[in-house]
Amino acid sequence: MRRRALVAGYNRRRTPDVTEAVDESVDEDEVAYHLLLTPPEATITARALHLLISDEAHEADIRALARAVIERLETEPPDGEIEGVGETRSVALSPQEMKITHTAVKLLLLDTRREQESERQLLWSIVEKLPDDHAIRAIELD
Repeated sequence: MRRRALVAGYNRRRTPDVTEAVDESVDEDEVAYHLLLTPPEATITARALHLLISDEAHEADIRALARAVIERLETEPPDGEIEGVGETRSVALSPQEMKITHTAVKLLLLDTRREQESERQLLWSIVEKLPDDHAIRAIELD
C-alpha cells in the first residue's frame, strides 16, 4: 500500500499544469510543445541554457539549439500574448529544443544546493511543465 501511494503521488505531482497554446505564426510541423513560463522561470531557463552552452562548447548542434531557445526566452513577448494568464508566456519548442531545454534545466537542478531552495523550486516547476524523462529520451538530436 505504501508503494502504491508513492507512485500515485508521483504521478499526480508530475502531471503538467500546462495547457498548449497554438501560435498561428509558427509552422505546426516544427513545434512539438508550447512551454508556458513566468518571467522568473524564463530567466532561470535561459541561465540553464547558457550554462549548457558553456559545458557543451564542442557540440555545435547543441549550441545552436540552445541559442535559438535563449533568443525566444530573452525577447519581449507582444502585449497580450496569452490572454487571461497574466505574465505567463508561451515558448514554442521543437522536439530537439525541448530535449536541450529539459537537459539544461535538469543539470542546473542537480547543481543547486539546499541553500538555494527558491531556485530549486523554480527549476522543479519548469521540469514539471515538460514531458517526462522517457518521452525526452526518445527524442533524437539528428
